[in-house]
Amino acid sequence: MEIFKKDTKALQELVEKQETVLRFQHFSYKDAWELGVLMVNEARERKLPIAIRITVNNLVVFSHVLEGANAHNEQWLGRKHNTVFTRQESSLHLFTVAELEGKTLEKDWLLDPMEYALCGGGFPLYLNGTGVIGSICVSGLPHVDDHMFITGCLEKFLGVKVQ
Repeated sequence: MEIFKKDTKALQELVEKQETVLRFQHFSYKDAWELGVLMVNEARERKLPIAIRITVNNLVVFSHVLEGANAHNEQWLGRKHNTVFTRQESSLHLFTVAELEGKTLEKDWLLDPMEYALCGGGFPLYLNGTGVIGSICVSGLPHVDDHMFITGCLEKFLGVKVQ
């Protein structure tokens, strides 16, 4: 994964693949619980100090804060969700666009940086046949690692592999 931290174009291509592959045929509150528990167990096993939030239609349907995460991480979850829900793409995808094209939240997308995040850690909850219905957000690690944690858990949950 180190190459992706240095090569923004390669990172963007990976994120685009992830957004295409990591989609749901159906998604219920029970699915949110099961995905959230999988994420919590993975984080505990790896001793990650993260906060996790899953939303559907702007309703928080799963939330958990692990040891070491704090209120600041909770604020970042909201900003990452806002980015995903408004842009209908992962927050890391928007970050790569900004990096490659020299864009900013305020000037190019008219988004308040206190309400939106230009960094990884927010991923769209995409329902096939419908579109983006929510978000899966993580905060507490370096932003690319937040994103990769989400996508790794989604690969396990959906039984697919991206790349």
